Amino acid sequence: MPAYYNSISKGVSTIMVSYSSWNGVKMHANRDMITGFLKNILRFRGFVISDWEGIDRITSPPHANYSYSIQAGISAGIDMIMVPNNYKEFIDGLTSHVKNKVIPMSRIDDAVKRILQVKFVMGLFENPLADRSLVNEIGSQEHRELAREAVRKSLVLLKNGESADKPLLPLPKKASKILVAGSHAHNLGYQCGGWTIEWQGLSGNNLTRGTTILTAIENTVDPSTEVVYKENPDADFVKSNNFSYAIVVVGEPPYAETFGDSFELDNL
Repeated sequence: MPAYYNSISKGVSTIMVSYSSWNGVKMHANRDMITGFLKNILRFRGFVISDWEGIDRITSPPHANYSYSIQAGISAGIDMIMVPNNYKEFIDGLTSHVKNKVIPMSRIDDAVKRILQVKFVMGLFENPLADRSLVNEIGSQEHRELAREAVRKSLVLLKNGESADKPLLPLPKKASKILVAGSHAHNLGYQCGGWTIEWQGLSGNNLTRGTTILTAIENTVDPSTEVVYKENPDADFVKSNNFSYAIVVVGEPPYAETFGDSFELDNL
């Protein structure tokens, strides 16, 4: 896991456990991965946090044996629980496990130490509230340029033309006619994706400032280049026009989670 190792070595302080399973073991109950590998082998010194109601989902169906889920999750090495389904039940269950020595106090001490250490380093006790004077800087031009740089450096180009000797990209700015098609070519909400504006994302162009792919193409090409947009052109339309290039932008509707899940391994 080179990405984890590099991030930890550079000071990442919190890591969230996923809902997934590894070799049939729910990650929220996987002591070998959380404590054995992450904390002991990679020497992670920050704290591990659960996903939303993550320990509730250790059992199937969720919450079927909550006492076991609490014991399994905390014993696996999770230090902070994010939003248990019923926080009072969680507190009572965890307290009972510690009193009955099912979960040793040393595990609780370790979790508290890790959490407090991160908070001390961040200065949260000296400055527990956000600096509201910085609100107007959010989304500033500097922030947008940084986001643009991150997007450019993280794009993955699977193939560029027939061979390295004959690359297709970048396209010439000066072309007679370019077809832009696809459901995602002119939809800012689809470009933003999940966890933007709303939890599962939205569709449309009146959500926030930004530039759709179609508009960006229109703003970039030579003034003499004709850009034709048709979301779902048929074969006759394409044949009846002498397009120099076609740019097709497709994808799924945005979502943050759940809608992309596969509940049957046979379908993967």
